[in-house]
Amino acid sequence: MRIGTQNFYDRSLFSMQTRQADLDRAQEELSTGKQILRPSDDPVASNSIIKLKKEIDVSERYIKTQDTAERFNVSGESNLQSMTNVLYRIEELLVQSVNGALDSNSLQAIGEELQVKYDELLSLTNSRNANGDYFYSGFQTDQIPYEEDVFGYAQYQGDDGQREVLIAASYQVPVNDSGSSFIDNVSSKYGNFTAAAPGVSGAQVSVGLITDPTEFSQPTAPASTFDLQFVGAPLTWQAVDTQSGTVVEGPHTYSAGDEITFQGISVKTDVNNPPVAGDQFVMSQDSTTAPEKNMMWVIQQAIDATKILGTTYTGSANAGSLIGVGGGEIKNPENHNLADFQISFPAAGQIQIDEVDRSTIPVTVIANAVPAQAYNPAGTSIEFNGIEITVAGAEVVGETVRLDRPENTRRAEMLGTLQDELKNVFTNVDNIRSQIGARLNTISNEALAVEQFKDVLTKNLSILEDVDIYEAMNNLQTSITGLQASQQSFAKIQNLSLFNYL
Repeated sequence: MRIGTQNFYDRSLFSMQTRQADLDRAQEELSTGKQILRPSDDPVASNSIIKLKKEIDVSERYIKTQDTAERFNVSGESNLQSMTNVLYRIEELLVQSVNGALDSNSLQAIGEELQVKYDELLSLTNSRNANGDYFYSGFQTDQIPYEEDVFGYAQYQGDDGQREVLIAASYQVPVNDSGSSFIDNVSSKYGNFTAAAPGVSGAQVSVGLITDPTEFSQPTAPASTFDLQFVGAPLTWQAVDTQSGTVVEGPHTYSAGDEITFQGISVKTDVNNPPVAGDQFVMSQDSTTAPEKNMMWVIQQAIDATKILGTTYTGSANAGSLIGVGGGEIKNPENHNLADFQISFPAAGQIQIDEVDRSTIPVTVIANAVPAQAYNPAGTSIEFNGIEITVAGAEVVGETVRLDRPENTRRAEMLGTLQDELKNVFTNVDNIRSQIGARLNTISNEALAVEQFKDVLTKNLSILEDVDIYEAMNNLQTSITGLQASQQSFAKIQNLSLFNYL
């Protein structure tokens, strides 16, 4: 059989190219560690590989978001731990301040430390995370959560939102808490009162807080409101129960910046923008929820309480009255019972004193402490209930004058109430810390599940895609040997000639 020279060259070249391609393939498999280098190698397996790689990428993204969620929640828990430590010290100071033996200097020292702790607590409520986002502003992460108004009360500036991060398929975990969820909603026995709108002059009054629990009347359904009215010249104020129309306090003279107290509620006014004649403020509680209070207000009230001093009964008459009350010292403690009283003038030249309950609207007379007796406008001394007072001034028949219990007793009652509210503060903070702990456990569980799922995907991908290293090395050696054999045979055969045999 005749073999043409061109045919020989073509077949030899094809053989060497094939061997070289096999060698290149074996080298590429070893260098990449993959047995499927292009989709055409195995279309079915290639499709599965693409899907597996996509699932692995998704799992890696979940792992990153889990790290983010864990970091944010750990930072939040650390911040709440610092907040709890501050609250523990505030609780100790409140317990100390109830001690009736403390003098004004001791109370002042406690008040100053409470102010420092208040500032520290306010700073913690306005903390940021590592990304510079505020912890407690809800969705408004660039908005400072709490700012003090002109009256010194911290007001929430954020919203009720709670940001969430997707840490697994169809599973999101919160990474922050809004201040309204635990700072602004402290359960309170009394809550607070707010003005429905500014006065006609544009003046505003502060939130109304209960500073005398014995005088406060819990609003009745559908929620009693109080109308704070400013009238006349000289300017006076009075508070009216809008449900009954009863004047519960006043009229009293008013000066810019005065703190107004009625029915056990205290309201601050702005010295730089005071109410004027004609201003009215309708003070009401939120009837849709149980009484609540801002955490910072509780501490602010405790600071104010340390400034409440006084060991004598004090009298106060309405605006325009000429009656003055002096004395009020407790002369005979063994004969004294703590109570509120009302001085009245039932007839010309007569005075009487009744024990009253100011928590009712109108005021309820409990008992007659001093029956009607002669009154001398030049000065009348009266002893009762272990107390001695002096009343002087021209009387008006039917006129009444308040005689309030000593201020230090109000301080003790107020601080006792604040201690209960502080316990609710602890409860709120502890609840949020518990929620964060639950989130961290969830993140840990989901992280483990995602890691295990990723491991399974990676193993399956390896089975489909990774080369058998021993087989690949054998293929490489075989390809090298085959190529060398092809090259050597080609070299020998191309040198054959018939002339060598002639």
